[in-house]
Amino acid sequence: MKRNSDSGQERSPSAAERLRSAFRRSGRRAPELRTLAALASCAAAAFLLLLAFGPGSVDSRGGPSVLEEGRVADKDITADREISFVDENATALRVEAEARLVLPVFVVDEKPASRAIERFRSFQDLLGDLSARKVAGETLYLQVQSAFPGLLSKDEVLALSRSPLKAQALAYADDILKELLDQGIAAVPASGLEAFNPDYIELRSLRDGRPVTSEIPSNRLVTLKTLKDAIEAEAIDRRLARPLAALASGLAMSFAVEDAFFDRDQSLKRLAAAKAAVEPVVRTIAKGERIVRKGAVVTPLDAAKLSAAKGAVSRVDWGTAAGSLGLLCVSILLGLFLLGRAVSGSLLRRPSLWLLSLSAFAYFAVALLVGRFARPPSLVLACLLPTALFSIIATILEGPRFAVLFGLVLASLAQAATGIDGRLFAFCLLSGVAGAFSVRGADSRIELVRAGAVLSLLEAAAAGALSAPGAARPSAVLVAGLEGAANGFACALLALAILPILEQALNAPTRFRLMELSDLNAPILKRLLTVAPGTYSHSVTVAHLAESACREIGADPLLARVGAYYHDIGKIEQPEYFVENQSGYNKHDEINPRLSATVIRSHVKLGAEKARALGLPDSVVDIVAQHHGNAVIAWFYEQARKASGEVDPDDFSYPGQPPSTKEAAVVMLADSVEAASRCLKKPTAARLEDFIREIIMEKVQKGQLDRSELTFKDLETIRDSFTRILAGHFHSRIEYPKIKEPSR
Repeated sequence: MKRNSDSGQERSPSAAERLRSAFRRSGRRAPELRTLAALASCAAAAFLLLLAFGPGSVDSRGGPSVLEEGRVADKDITADREISFVDENATALRVEAEARLVLPVFVVDEKPASRAIERFRSFQDLLGDLSARKVAGETLYLQVQSAFPGLLSKDEVLALSRSPLKAQALAYADDILKELLDQGIAAVPASGLEAFNPDYIELRSLRDGRPVTSEIPSNRLVTLKTLKDAIEAEAIDRRLARPLAALASGLAMSFAVEDAFFDRDQSLKRLAAAKAAVEPVVRTIAKGERIVRKGAVVTPLDAAKLSAAKGAVSRVDWGTAAGSLGLLCVSILLGLFLLGRAVSGSLLRRPSLWLLSLSAFAYFAVALLVGRFARPPSLVLACLLPTALFSIIATILEGPRFAVLFGLVLASLAQAATGIDGRLFAFCLLSGVAGAFSVRGADSRIELVRAGAVLSLLEAAAAGALSAPGAARPSAVLVAGLEGAANGFACALLALAILPILEQALNAPTRFRLMELSDLNAPILKRLLTVAPGTYSHSVTVAHLAESACREIGADPLLARVGAYYHDIGKIEQPEYFVENQSGYNKHDEINPRLSATVIRSHVKLGAEKARALGLPDSVVDIVAQHHGNAVIAWFYEQARKASGEVDPDDFSYPGQPPSTKEAAVVMLADSVEAASRCLKKPTAARLEDFIREIIMEKVQKGQLDRSELTFKDLETIRDSFTRILAGHFHSRIEYPKIKEPSR
């Protein structure tokens, strides 16, 4: 704000000044605004696609008229597009058939059987006692009638008491009664079995303490009506003589009770489960298929087809449409939250942001269109989506943590495109995780092929596991596993084909590209070796130092190594002005300090320009441009001050910026430490440690590490790593004795 010099009061800016200020701010923020506009455009396009083709969308074209069943069609009616519909009549028939296949459940209750056996044995004891006391016939009958009223007739009791086969009859009756009660004598209800299978029942019982389930034909079920025939069959099986069979059968018939009862609750649960498991009968009308021929009578199936065709173009499922739009909004917000630096740990550059946004949009469009027009089952649809492909690319570009979160966003987008389905969401999410897991340690492109095999196995296992519940047959699980394996292998091969294109288009420092750039046979590095061997040797040592330190602090060691190899390529043009390439003659002795500083500081700018011309990734170019920061070239600055007094430090400062990443900062420190360590005389581990600490603290004090996010703990780790490597580099050697030639 400015003050009026006359009044001393603040003067508010005019409207014109505010407008100019707004334009200046918008100009500075134009790239960010363009990026936001692009993201908003992708989101808007996704919304339009969802409205046009998503669940609940409307097709404005006119559809076929609906004719009533039994009427004669006055024209040929054909489908103008492919339509799938549920045949309600056929589905109802299927449900009815499946219900009639359910067996009613009868359960054998041990308590009635135990009471019947106990009662019969009480009768045996009573009859044995009366016979032992030789009680007369009439009195014996009255005693039995008193204990077991109405159970046996007088003739049956007297015939049994007088028979010489009494003991055998009682024993066989006990055996037959126990056998029938163990098998179960069913109490068939008067109603309630009409909805179940009429030919078989399921009988559940306990045998020796273990549950036993058996299917019994209804005509072989023992009931009170068929009990006499069952007892006679048991007697025949035991080959009993007629008199003995008559006595034993009568006793068993008198003491037998119903002990197998219809379990209504279990039977109804099985019936409901069977009905719920029935897949609807889905029929498909192909595009151009003639639904009804002119002059033909409309059948029930024709009427259903016409109704479905009409409904497909005239009915709007607003609830589904609103749910899908809401889920799309949630997916977009979820992506903005999860893929931000705070959660994912990745700071996306604009090209990467564009790529991921377009990838998410393409994935959403594929899911939407495949789900809309192909209409495969949910798990088959999931196997058609390239979730693992995008996860692999995200892993290579941004790391596995980011890729897993991106996979979660893609799975959410698939739900928005096709409707909520647990198996589809689970498979898409597992595919994303499997893609990130399979390539997380890949160091070369050939390893992507091996990663594809691992991914195929993981996706096959996921698809098989998700298809197993409710699978009609084991072959369905196998087919699902094969579909998952095909998806995994195809995604890996596509990633292998697409990755080089993306690396060049995004200029991305992927692990594979950095491995290729780390080859010391690269033409620029071979030229550096030829024209500046000292600089080449220095760069290799700096790479060793930087790689080791980055590995120990959790930074990217491969990026640091490549950046160190290329950090001094700007010295190729004038190698003789740098001390490591000089052999006794120093060209700076002939020129003034200001010109010397200009030559020295120019290698940073020249190096960055060469790096960009070579197409090196931006992160490598940044290391080249930042490896000296904006520090003052102290030697020539002091020489200039001695020669001419006051000088501008900016004229003797490097043209770069302080390092903005950990890798660039480590290369800066390694460069300074390696160059300065050559001046040490008789370096020991202790002297090296103090020396390196001084260099690091000097960089800290001069603000060269402020933007690098290095902590003091990291700096201690870096110091220890440098000390260990340089101590090994400068280790002392024993003096080998000279070998004297033998006298002749």
